Amino acid sequence: MYFYGIASLFISSYLWCTISWNVGSGYYRFDRKEGIMCLFHWGFPGINHPNFLRFFLKDIQ
Repeated sequence: MYFYGIASLFISSYLWCTISWNVGSGYYRFDRKEGIMCLFHWGFPGINHPNFLRFFLKDIQ
């Protein structure tokens, strides 16, 4: 029972951190005039915290 209690504390702290840091929230932007698609998402705090990617629409099938 102690093992399950400690495991549940670790899992719940992980889940509360992801909720409070807004991990995974972001937006997609499609610009047909310029032919660019932008992806922006928040990640976990660290080196790659904000993820921002740009693609040309002609490269996407």
